Amino acid sequence: MVSLFTAVFAALALVGSSGSATPLARDTCAPNAQGAGVSIVSVQNSKREWGDHNAPPFYGDVLVSSSSRGLTVPDFHVQQSGQFPTSYVIKDVNNNFLAVTSQGSQLIFDAASNSGNQANQLFDINCQSCAWDTTPGKAAGSSCTVSPHGATGQCVAIGYNSADPLSVVGCSGSNSQLFNIVF
Repeated sequence: MVSLFTAVFAALALVGSSGSATPLARDTCAPNAQGAGVSIVSVQNSKREWGDHNAPPFYGDVLVSSSSRGLTVPDFHVQQSGQFPTSYVIKDVNNNFLAVTSQGSQLIFDAASNSGNQANQLFDINCQSCAWDTTPGKAAGSSCTVSPHGATGQCVAIGYNSADPLSVVGCSGSNSQLFNIVF
């Protein structure tokens, strides 16, 4: 027979442990595009993607919510910077001398840093799921947030219209701030 002391002790232990529990953190992953060209497509509107209206893109161009190349053609190389913690450099798929650069609340194309660690050309990318199948149309990362490296609480957001520039805004968890990185 269980003693009264044992029963009370067990009950207190359960109450104490449940009161100190913390919510589970949401697991994320770091995508690996394996050097392949990718499109960065909005979760909110699959007809919106990171892009440039000019073909070919040029220095100083503001990135907008559509691409002159079209939805099915990759626009970027998303490369790990080699720095810890993991961050990424995002370059034009046809011109590795053009890197996506955070400038105020916008993203522009600028000359790629030779060192690969220019602060405003580094981005943190965190995805809800990652895959390694490089078949066109498959996603290296799904439901990803993209943030300028070191800009705590800031996320890239897609525009409502295709001509709207991408913007850097406060992270809200909105679908306008989630992207799929598609081969």
